[in-house]
Amino acid sequence: MNNPSAPSPEAFREEAGAFLRSIAAEGAREADQRESDRIAAVEELGEGHELQVKQARELQARLFDAGFAWPSGPPDCGGRGLSREHDQVLDDLLAELGFPSREVLFVGLHIVAPAIDRHGSPSLRSRTLPALMRADIIGCQLFSEPSAGSDLAGVATRAVRDGADWILTGQKVWTSMGHLADVGEALVRTDPDAPKHEGLSMFLVDMRAPGVTVRPIRQMTGGAAFNEVFLDGVRVPDANRIGAVGEGWRVAATSLGSERDSMSGDDGPVSPYVLQRLAALVTRLDAVADPVHRQEIARTVASIVAMRAAAELPDGSWSHGLGPVSGSVLKLLMTRAVDRIAELAGSVLGERAFTDDGGWDTYAWSEFVLGAPALHIAGGTDEIQLNIIAQRGLGLPRPPKPAGRETTRK
Repeated sequence: MNNPSAPSPEAFREEAGAFLRSIAAEGAREADQRESDRIAAVEELGEGHELQVKQARELQARLFDAGFAWPSGPPDCGGRGLSREHDQVLDDLLAELGFPSREVLFVGLHIVAPAIDRHGSPSLRSRTLPALMRADIIGCQLFSEPSAGSDLAGVATRAVRDGADWILTGQKVWTSMGHLADVGEALVRTDPDAPKHEGLSMFLVDMRAPGVTVRPIRQMTGGAAFNEVFLDGVRVPDANRIGAVGEGWRVAATSLGSERDSMSGDDGPVSPYVLQRLAALVTRLDAVADPVHRQEIARTVASIVAMRAAAELPDGSWSHGLGPVSGSVLKLLMTRAVDRIAELAGSVLGERAFTDDGGWDTYAWSEFVLGAPALHIAGGTDEIQLNIIAQRGLGLPRPPKPAGRETTRK
């Protein structure tokens, strides 16, 4: 933090805490209401999701107007120019005081905004960052395709230049919150003749534009927060390009790195609310009386502590050269912690995790248990993260290509 007049994290906590406590009665959920809430690993926006969205947007707007929405963000776009530690202080306070979840805004705040902030033109930054950070608009991520998941650089959605615009045609899939989003960060191919990583560009697409079709995909949890998105000749102004033509992969790396870093925080799946409910579950059902459950509790706590400890490491303190790939490390630690939580809840509840017999917390954990496997894919599969850590972090060689496979690909 280079600003000598910036408040310390402790002083910022007092400042932000005073503001949040002043509005806590309006924004916080009551404890007895929380008892009946769903518990989800991946936000699925079930029945009554309109209220969730409304509460998240209203809270974000109040934070922005008071100067607390984006502590580490640039002052010219509504931030305070502080450190990421100040961001964590704000998240901790929101969790401690029981404010509504802002997970519906996660993609816009933690994936789309960082890419625009780092790579966008001054005009695009000023037009979109304040709106995203105030939740005047909601963002989504148009990356994956039916034939380009883990091999993200293989996207086939095309963008063809037409004067001052680009015409986008193709299909995207697994778009979280696409049905609610106002804008989407779209990774597309602008040069089909260039090597696959070099022929990509990134655009900000108006999700209400002619030619955009969004279709929900229902999960086994019962929710439908994921979507497939069809782009049929969608016209996008060149002014909405994020980064230079051909530099889409660099922009995507910024978004993916921010996503992986953020998934281990309080806005991610291992939220303070989930941990509070888990602690209440094992306490009320006296799980510690069973030696098998005691072992499961210990393993779960160890996984959570490891994730939190890694997330709190300051820049420059990562050993073995893992600093540049810390997001991948955190993402793996997060998925393992989620697995432990799901396994513990399912083990303690047994069949009551999936059948509502009227007892305390029965069925409430079903969505978390069923949603946990999706996190091994979201934000990049576990296998991709392990490859990134091995090759870019530890300097290990890439595995040899199978005999007969092409050595170059466009």
